[in-house]
Amino acid sequence: MNNNTENQFKKFLIIIVIIVSAIIYGIIKPDFFKDKNSVLKLSSQKPWQEEFLQDKADIDDVDIKIEYPENEFKKDDAENKFDFDFAKPSEDEYLITGSIPINPMTDLNYKTKEEIYKLRKSYVEKTIFKNRRYTPSEDVFGQIADKKPWLGIEALTCYGKNPKAHMGLSEESRYINNPTMLIGLDRVSFDEKPKNLCSVVDYLMPVKINYSKDENTIKVVFEVSEYRGDLGKNFLLKGLNAKDFGYLYAYADKLENVAFLQPDVNISNNVHQFQDFIHLGQACGVSGGCNNGSPFQKELNFTVMKYPASIHFRLWKKQPKNPETKEDINYLIILK
Repeated sequence: MNNNTENQFKKFLIIIVIIVSAIIYGIIKPDFFKDKNSVLKLSSQKPWQEEFLQDKADIDDVDIKIEYPENEFKKDDAENKFDFDFAKPSEDEYLITGSIPINPMTDLNYKTKEEIYKLRKSYVEKTIFKNRRYTPSEDVFGQIADKKPWLGIEALTCYGKNPKAHMGLSEESRYINNPTMLIGLDRVSFDEKPKNLCSVVDYLMPVKINYSKDENTIKVVFEVSEYRGDLGKNFLLKGLNAKDFGYLYAYADKLENVAFLQPDVNISNNVHQFQDFIHLGQACGVSGGCNNGSPFQKELNFTVMKYPASIHFRLWKKQPKNPETKEDINYLIILK
């Protein structure tokens, strides 16, 4: 073989090696040849494993079905942090990482505490608070009575206290089944009204929950402007889930069209601690009592002056030195 033929053969071998290497690298790194500016689409069949900061040891990963533009939650970061523009046509304009599924209420009547704990763990497993070490807080759930009735949502919102107030969907399942709703809405007492005025709006279930890692914020949207309760636009904040995950302390630092009914002592003028727990109470009217939430914290009682409205909270696991202390997580309630 002469030198010219030998050189051509070497060049041919080099080309073959380059092509084969590119094919192998493409198999190993399939995203290498993709357009970096294209829309990012995450498979709904695979969990999105998010890496959290090391000091957030209580959060392992998230499993959220989402689809969003690659840098969508980076835009206008400095100007829009924590603000919600009600003039926008959709809540999805808010900077979000993903939507959290909202689970329906269930009938918890006559279940054992062990069954309730197992149910609770199964729902937590599907949230941003997923943690293999999680167990329901005894301070929150420890007083649940085995095989007892649970206060029903229809009795609370429509029929009032009566011997069958446990029938149907259990009102506390709103919280047990939706752990990401750290702070929810409740009413200050039973509603009693004609059946033609009863509505599922009165259940005070959220219609949307979003989580933004960039903003360290959970946003919960309630459509309650058609709430038909006797107490009108008066609501009670309920921090049962926040307390369960260790977010004991909260401060409402931004309000929109909302006023707390205790002007001198409320969560908007100082940090307050959630006291919520579930126990066997006697208020339902059922013989032997019902498992239900307690207590009534007057500092969490507020009224909506007009819709839309909002309350932004800062939450801490340890008691902060003052309301300006760096929060552990933010929580935004939108009332429409």
